[in-house]
Amino acid sequence: MDRLIIKSIEGRVLAGISMFVAIMILIGWVAINEEARMAAFREQHQGRAIERGAELFAANCSTCHGTDGLGIGGYAPALNNPHFFGYDPIAEYNATITNAERIIDGLNTESELLMAEFTDSENVPSVERQDEILARLEEIDAALVEQNESRDSAIAERETALIGLQSAVDLGLYPLWEEAETDEELTAYLINNGTRLSQVGWAGDLHSYVVTTLIHGRPGSANYWGSTGMASWSQRSGGALRDDQIEDLTAYILNWDKGSEWTTEDVFSVKQFAKPLADGSIPTGPGPETIGTDVAVIMERLATDGLVGDAANGESLYSGALGCSACHLNGAAAPDTNGTWTRVQEERLAMPQFEGYTGEQYLIESIVLPGAYVVDGYAGNMPMTFGDTIEYQELADIIAYLKSQS
Repeated sequence: MDRLIIKSIEGRVLAGISMFVAIMILIGWVAINEEARMAAFREQHQGRAIERGAELFAANCSTCHGTDGLGIGGYAPALNNPHFFGYDPIAEYNATITNAERIIDGLNTESELLMAEFTDSENVPSVERQDEILARLEEIDAALVEQNESRDSAIAERETALIGLQSAVDLGLYPLWEEAETDEELTAYLINNGTRLSQVGWAGDLHSYVVTTLIHGRPGSANYWGSTGMASWSQRSGGALRDDQIEDLTAYILNWDKGSEWTTEDVFSVKQFAKPLADGSIPTGPGPETIGTDVAVIMERLATDGLVGDAANGESLYSGALGCSACHLNGAAAPDTNGTWTRVQEERLAMPQFEGYTGEQYLIESIVLPGAYVVDGYAGNMPMTFGDTIEYQELADIIAYLKSQS
């Protein structure tokens, strides 16, 4: 007992109670501050995700969508784009018009019912009721005048606004709006094209739309951009990015959202708007013929058509539409293409599995069937969608460019 710091039983009980109370106060303090601590943690995590996403965007997306995300005219749409994030510069006019038309329809319906009651010969209303009906009809007439003036004024203001937005219209915002034959048709068209998600009929949120697009790509976009479509970037679909990288890239893209602070000036800063099905710009005929994945058929077709590759255009495709440079430049995430043709001739074709191959055959197989042979030291494969997006002349151009990289 002499060794105890607190010798008396009462003192030890009091000390135990004090320690218990202190621990409970500490636990309570931690619990009270846990929400703030977790919010700070989430903010830090989101910030790091955005930073990683910025690097991924610069490496993989900027060649098509622009380094600032504002798009490249006639080439690929903006993602740093008020229309993409749900800002519609003429939404106020459309709302006024549709609200006025709703009220007008209701007033007309009420007027018809009152007139039917007033003129019902089988159940003639009393004199008092007739006076009530006539008074209400006068009110309806006045309200109709007011609502028609409101609607017509909004229609005129909307047309002025659309004319003022002509430079943005020329870049894909509300294309073909002048072809609407009636005000009602124009209103329906503009509402359906007011935001990106309404254009494509997407019922989910923007996050799910971006993630889904990155995972699956948009190969059909080749039909209306006049170039190869957007490749699938996720490893789930043969692309180069892991799921966590897809989320980081999405976080960076969504970080551009200004919420309620978007303005018409932001609309004018966009260099290219998207081309959705709803704008009527997609050709009704078949899209361009693509090469497919049968290497033998591809080689025979190139020989039969006598296609001569243009190395300069091949370099443009490599650095631009196809996004090859994002991974291959300086060996960032795939072998550097400098010296490609020499390595193919001296190293790859010396391997037993490539006996009988030509250099062109090896390159074609590498492009359309990237999983057939994977170079050690690199994670993931090339996108497996090039056979569905590249045309024969484009392939000839790419091969010519790669052969020039000796």
